[in-house]
Amino acid sequence: MQTLDDILSFISRNYLKKDEQLEMPTIISDDSLIDINIVKRTARTLRRVGIIIMAWQYGLSAQETPEQQLLRWTVGKRALLDDNQQTFDWLRKGWIVKEVRFKQDGKSVDRIQYRMGYLLYVHLLNKQRDGERGLLGQFMLYQSDAARRMEQITCVTDERLSQLKGLTVFLADSLGWSLSALKDQPVLPANWSVSKRIHSLHFLLAFGMISCTKEIFDWKEIGAQYYPGIGGSKAFDMSKIEFLSILETISGHPAEALGMISGGQITPIYFAGTLKGKWSNFQAGPVHAVTNISVSQDQYLTGATTLWLVENRAILTRMSAEPHFLQETNSLIVCVDGHLRSVHQYFIRQLLHSSSIDQVILWSDYDEAGLQIAREMYHSLRGYNVRHKWVCPDHSILTNWAEYQQHMESLLQYMKLEQEIVLGGAEDWRSWINH
Repeated sequence: MQTLDDILSFISRNYLKKDEQLEMPTIISDDSLIDINIVKRTARTLRRVGIIIMAWQYGLSAQETPEQQLLRWTVGKRALLDDNQQTFDWLRKGWIVKEVRFKQDGKSVDRIQYRMGYLLYVHLLNKQRDGERGLLGQFMLYQSDAARRMEQITCVTDERLSQLKGLTVFLADSLGWSLSALKDQPVLPANWSVSKRIHSLHFLLAFGMISCTKEIFDWKEIGAQYYPGIGGSKAFDMSKIEFLSILETISGHPAEALGMISGGQITPIYFAGTLKGKWSNFQAGPVHAVTNISVSQDQYLTGATTLWLVENRAILTRMSAEPHFLQETNSLIVCVDGHLRSVHQYFIRQLLHSSSIDQVILWSDYDEAGLQIAREMYHSLRGYNVRHKWVCPDHSILTNWAEYQQHMESLLQYMKLEQEIVLGGAEDWRSWINH
């Protein structure tokens, strides 16, 4: 039950400006609407600056709810409505209030706008609470289901179990979260609704379960196994790209490396130099390419001792075209094609883990995006004992990330350059290797 004090407190808190207050009429008639003055008090004056027109006694029938268009209103909304019967009905029922603002003379109307009424505010607040209770039930159901399903997980191989460690730890932690903890999870995008967050947890659990029980599987199998019955295979289709991205962030591996063979996308990785896998053998010379699928199913290694990570394809094609450069310097050049995708990170780590690379030369554009890409390249090398070198615009070499970052931040204040502008030649590239 709403009291007059509740209503006036709501209006004062949300609609009045500094030093303004409501002034109730001394006599209240039996009319359905009342006019409440808005006055502004200063040290010397008390001036009327507006009027709030609102329902004095709500004209609601039992169990009446606001119309659909009112459900989208917010406390901050300032609506311009026609002076018609519908507006009057909303006003009489208490769903909205009418705010009239005066000019300096306190008489001439400056503007008229309609605001959310306290009754509508309470209705929407209760509806939100009901929705949260429903979401809490959904989340608790997920936690109960996840606890039972995770007990049944046994991996097909120890290697797969190791690859899924990050995911299984995340899922295990989720069993102890509160609903507010779910809302605050930094790995999940801030603009996701609670319902979508719960749905993403179901996807992660479904993926972990099928990855543990099958060496390889199709995208459609993830939902079909988790939700048996018609439509289960399409359960996660609407959020496919987003959910796969979250999976890769949490697990540290692309989905293909965890057994999924048909994500519907083929991502190429362009490179030049020697590279060997179970089903392929590339020699230094022209530009080659492997894909996200081949990287996930093969194990590549190289005889190169210097790994170049470059942002742009133009650099890759120019360096690979230099006669004998790759062979004589024992170099492998990998183009990351802009911001690093998870498959590029996985490929780089695969090379560092299985090869004899002792130094990595990182080369990106000299702008804000290039600095971010350089940071992503650097992060992909963490955990490996190799020398790092960054190519500066003046062809100098820095071997410390903090120094390179500081150098670039200073440089970006007055200039921006692309890699191609400071490409140099074979002599420069050899000097960087030998630096």
